[in-house]
Amino acid sequence: MDLKKIQKLRDKIEKLRGRGGVNATELETLARQLGRKKARRGKEPTWVSEIFPDSRPVSIPSHPRDLNRFTAAGILDQLEGDLDRHEESVSLEQTN
Repeated sequence: MDLKKIQKLRDKIEKLRGRGGVNATELETLARQLGRKKARRGKEPTWVSEIFPDSRPVSIPSHPRDLNRFTAAGILDQLEGDLDRHEESVSLEQTN
């Protein structure tokens, strides 16, 4: 992942934060773009990072309607943390 793609994903997260409703499909797509895959555990669908295996799993409830804004904000916070880690790794690669 390069800095241009990271910025594009950051812009996408900001758009989702500014919108009224966010559905599970949009968050799942974002999780996939950040290198997460669906794991078979827990009540709700759980997404684990393949790139950063030590990061916490993210649960994205699969409801037919928009998610609660606080739930969506929490998920976006966790996914934004993944972006921060990607950015750190790219910065380290560029300095070496």
